[in-house]
This record gives sequence, C-alpha cells and structure tokens, in this order.
Amino acid sequence: MALLSNPLRRVVEHVYLTYDGGTPLVHLSRAPADKDPDLIASMFTAIHNFMDDSFHRMGAGDVRSIELADRHHVAFGRGQWLLLYLVYRGRESNRLERRVENVVRRIEADYANVLRNWNGDMERVRVLGERLSAEWRVRPEVPPDGPSAKGTRG
Repeated sequence: MALLSNPLRRVVEHVYLTYDGGTPLVHLSRAPADKDPDLIASMFTAIHNFMDDSFHRMGAGDVRSIELADRHHVAFGRGQWLLLYLVYRGRESNRLERRVENVVRRIEADYANVLRNWNGDMERVRVLGERLSAEWRVRPEVPPDGPSAKGTRG
C-alpha cells in the first residue's frame, strides 16, 4: 500500500468496534478485507480479554496495544459497553492509544441511552460507524457483492 511513504507516519488501516462480549458493530477499512471482518473483530476481542485477564493477575494493568509484524500495531480502547480496535501502520504511538481510549469514552457518554439496553438492532448503532469514519478518516467497508451483501453493519 503506497499510503506509508514515511515510516514515521501513522496510517489507520482498519477500525473495529464491538459490543460487550464481542458482537461486531462496525468495521472501517482503507482496503477491502481478505478475511471476514466479523471473525477478526471476535479474534481481537478474545485476544484482548485473555491478555487483560493475564496481565491483571500479574498486577500489570490493562493492555493498550500490541505490536504486529511490518510496523503494524493494534491499539485497544475498552469502555463499559464497547471495545474499539484500531489497526495502524507506522511508528508506535502512545498518543494514538490514548486517543482510542478517549474516543470510546466520548461515544459511550454520547450514546449511553442506546448502548445501555442495546437489543441487537443494527439501525440503532449505525451512527457509530459514521462517527468513527469521521474520527479516523476511514470509510466503511463495502462488501464485494455490493452494499446490501452484509446487511446493515458498517
């Protein structure tokens, strides 16, 4: 991907938002995903939960990010109801990690009445995808078969 000409520049490639327990709500991407984004979101939820539980038992606190190969990182933001995962490329950034956490707090404060008793109706949370798209300047993924192929998620 030619977006990263400067290795110090950070480029957000994917944004995943899941509801408590790992229910995928939003996937935003700079390029079409070659893997099922719902499966990836669920995997990140399981990894984050396992790592948090393990490190809490050691007294180390919350896991805020992990480093992947080729200068890729995943920043995590956990709230009361939401888990936000940001996959980015470039130099690791504590500032970006804090921003992810702050975004989750602001979204939960602004949409607490919807999230508190969310019943699975994707229309009620559609605005979250629009908000995250504007925040991170990443568009919703359009499935290869067109906008209706994966329903209302996105």
